[in-house]
Amino acid sequence: MKPKGDLRSYNRLIVFVSSVFAAGIVLANFVFLIWPDDSDRFYHVEANRLIDKYSATGEITAADIASCQRIKGIEELTSLLPSDMQRFIDDSGYDNRSFVRPLYYNGQLKGYVKFFYTDDKTSVRSFAPLQNAVFLLMFTLCMGVLFYLKYTVIKPLNAINAFPEALAKGDLITPFHERNGRFFNKFFWGLDMLRETLLSERQRVLAIEKEKAQTALSLSHEIKTPLGAIMLCAKALQEDLFQGAERRNELLTKIVKHSWEIQALVVSLQAGASEIVPDLPVEDGEFYLDEIIHRADEAYRWRMKLTRTQFRIDSHPNLLLRGDADRAFQALCNLLENAMKYGDGELISIELSREEDCQLVTVANSGNSLSSEESVHIFQSFWRGSNAQGKPGNGLGLFIARRLCVKMGGEAYAFQDGDLMRVTLVFRTR
Repeated sequence: MKPKGDLRSYNRLIVFVSSVFAAGIVLANFVFLIWPDDSDRFYHVEANRLIDKYSATGEITAADIASCQRIKGIEELTSLLPSDMQRFIDDSGYDNRSFVRPLYYNGQLKGYVKFFYTDDKTSVRSFAPLQNAVFLLMFTLCMGVLFYLKYTVIKPLNAINAFPEALAKGDLITPFHERNGRFFNKFFWGLDMLRETLLSERQRVLAIEKEKAQTALSLSHEIKTPLGAIMLCAKALQEDLFQGAERRNELLTKIVKHSWEIQALVVSLQAGASEIVPDLPVEDGEFYLDEIIHRADEAYRWRMKLTRTQFRIDSHPNLLLRGDADRAFQALCNLLENAMKYGDGELISIELSREEDCQLVTVANSGNSLSSEESVHIFQSFWRGSNAQGKPGNGLGLFIARRLCVKMGGEAYAFQDGDLMRVTLVFRTR
């Protein structure tokens, strides 16, 4: 079943996150609403403690008042006259935050005390506005991040959903429209370059097929004439139509001549077939040796660990080399792939050395199973040795590696060292 290629799943995520925040705000405010508000009782607790202290000792000291958080001062009335008591109660002072309590000592009323307090509203409910503000800020930030990811990451990536499918169906004409995404511009450019490469390759293959058809037609005509002459001469000899050694030798000479003509056509055909390989462009630039070695290490070390193959890389100076870094890395990868495919899996190493103005990069693998007669052919196109039986490949890996090195002004060669097979790439140093 074809997967969906829209943003509905991500939009559902945004709705879900919004719902979670909304439910959190409603639940928190409901808790604050049902929470009992006891913010105005704490100063009564301190007042009762001071009154208990008076009942026990007959006095309230300044230190007792200083130990309180809400009670800021007191005023005592020792007169029990009703007029004095009424005036004492009416004269609240201290911003009208005061209350009066009787004072008892040894069970007898000694007077009254006025407590002055500050009503600091720090109840649980007082945190509701702050909590709502924090929730709103978190919601705004979260939504901002989600929408930022939607328009800078998710939406640009969603735009390419149909592109690989179009390539698979053979639509190589329609260019990929690069989206406005700051993170994926190079990725989109690479996709369109892949389309252009596939289109170029298809056109090249079609041209080759056309050339093959034309070559086959041309060869059929070119071979027909000498082949017909050979058949006539052979038939004449077979039926003994010509008497005498001179006439027979003349017929044999014609057979040899026309045979060489056919041989020349066969050689030409073989030479043309060897050229039916990708024409890889090479930039005339420069790169550091470490660039291709580190890329090879990163690409192959984990694969060597999976196969339990010992993988070694020689220490080396980071020289500046002449050529194309991507093509040099491709050539090195071809060597490593061959080593993994045809070696015994015990050891693969990248050996690095210098020779005059050249840098030698050698891939060695244990388990050499090629004969000395076969090893001289390993750089020929479409050639596969006796050790390739049952293994995938087309005989082009080393041929392409050598061609790339030659295009960069270098060379490639191979030699056997006992159980080791060594293939060397030669790069020019700057």
